[in-house]
Amino acid sequence: MDKLAEALISTINSVFGEDKLSLIFYLGLLLIAILLFKEFKNRIADESAIKKEQLDMALKSLLELKFELVKFRDISKEGEAFEQLKIKIIDAFPYASYKLGKKLHNINTTIDNAQINELIKLLNLEIEGLKYNQDSSIAIVNSYNIIDTMSYIYRTRFHTVFTSSMMTLISLLFILVVGFLNFALTTVESAWNKYFFIQMIINLMIFFFYVILVSSLFQEDKIKKNATSWIYVIVSIIISIVLISLYNKAIWLSSIHFVLFFVMIFLLKKVSK
Repeated sequence: MDKLAEALISTINSVFGEDKLSLIFYLGLLLIAILLFKEFKNRIADESAIKKEQLDMALKSLLELKFELVKFRDISKEGEAFEQLKIKIIDAFPYASYKLGKKLHNINTTIDNAQINELIKLLNLEIEGLKYNQDSSIAIVNSYNIIDTMSYIYRTRFHTVFTSSMMTLISLLFILVVGFLNFALTTVESAWNKYFFIQMIINLMIFFFYVILVSSLFQEDKIKKNATSWIYVIVSIIISIVLISLYNKAIWLSSIHFVLFFVMIFLLKKVSK
């Protein structure tokens, strides 16, 4: 044990020498990384447990709604039968996707069999998608697909550790970037240059979140998928990239770009469903 301690001290001395300030900095960074990793790991584990419970409840509620729709379709649509269907719709509604939810809240006693069949088709798609993503040791027993087995092992064994590590790394990078920006601002003498420098950083962050927002809206089918929407999204992103590339030539463009972001978000609402 003493030899191990001596070897460790010797290694630290050979790396840092008399530079104790760097040693303290890296030790502090390591301590922050450990604390962040622990916090992220606990939060992700708790969220995964809640997600699994909600997924099980969603599968049960959506499947019950499907069977109730089939029964409602095949019998005379009396008042009592619709009341039973309404109860199942209310139970399943919190778990329905945006697309399915839009159709569910418009159901009334005049619904015809064609509309019911369309709802059943949508329910089947959602149930299949949820079942595929279910992290269940019981469900995986009946799977003979090695890809599904490997995916299950990753989600249950490595997902929490991997995601916690990535979030810790991103957090440390954010801390280092903020520290670097603070140092960079101290070297800028002009107040206007400081303002435009901060404005550029804010613009880059807004642009990053704008791209994520657009991607999420497309993924959730909340943007009208027509030529106008595609042209707007592509043009808005290209304009932002061009303006960002011109910051070093005309720093005042950062302020114009900042105002333009509000226009871009307003127009984004116009092409959303």
